[in-house]
Amino acid sequence: MEGLDVFRDSEGRSYHIRAKKGELSGFIITVGSPERAELASKLLDGSRLISSNRGLLTYLGSYKGIDVTVFCSGMGPGSAEIALTEALANVDYSRYRSVNVIRVGTAGSWNPGVKLGDIVAETGIVRNEGSTLKIAPLEWPARSSPLLLLSIAEAASRLGVSDTVHFGPGITKDTLYADESPEERSAIPWEIEARGRAYETMGALATSMESSVMAILSELYGSMLREKGVRFRFASALLIVSPYPGSEGKGVTFSKGAPDEEKALRLGLEALRVISEMEDSLSSGRRMDLWGGISVMLKRLTY
Repeated sequence: MEGLDVFRDSEGRSYHIRAKKGELSGFIITVGSPERAELASKLLDGSRLISSNRGLLTYLGSYKGIDVTVFCSGMGPGSAEIALTEALANVDYSRYRSVNVIRVGTAGSWNPGVKLGDIVAETGIVRNEGSTLKIAPLEWPARSSPLLLLSIAEAASRLGVSDTVHFGPGITKDTLYADESPEERSAIPWEIEARGRAYETMGALATSMESSVMAILSELYGSMLREKGVRFRFASALLIVSPYPGSEGKGVTFSKGAPDEEKALRLGLEALRVISEMEDSLSSGRRMDLWGGISVMLKRLTY
């Protein structure tokens, strides 16, 4: 990321996630909460803590032979913009010419067919927030990498969890309670409710708070550095912890447990392993069987 550096202290560590240039791997799991970052670290071999500054835990470890970075982005698009930019600035680009980022987050259902404990892999993301307007024009779509989506599908097939994984559009918002119960917490509830109904009509499956900025940043940095042979890919695997509005009675509710979070994290890690296998297959000229993933997408893609 020469020419795209970040604020650093006298030791050369980035200001917020406190990592050094070249310290992080190009296979990345990002999560919103420190507790989920800690849980992810326990699924890695040889995990070590790089930094816990501001609660933005950053770990390095390995999963089935690939080196993996896990970092916490915090809450909301603004925090995610800072954390992802600093993480990407500290990848070892002498070793990794492609960077694969999978966000394993939590979300609320926006479709009656998406249940608590399910996982949504976002094919694209509605930019219902203000942060990405400073990065790209509103008409530019926030998209997930097709290769990482296929990797998530293949991972779901391998892990036997494909029946709980959905593929379709998601929504990123920059407020929580104003969006979840606008009639009580907004002076313009009719506008928020109309947008929400439109998103559902168009096929949105889930709503969360960080995906769009990560997708847009990955495309921006990828576009800027592609001529140097660096490629960025982004996708998400969102655990549903809040039910479809109205399905559990009036009010804001959520439910999650460690087994569901571990399932989502294992799916993300296995997907990183799949994309690593894809790259190895391409470089070696060896064919790779991805029929499991293709079958999952044929069955679970919403359009």
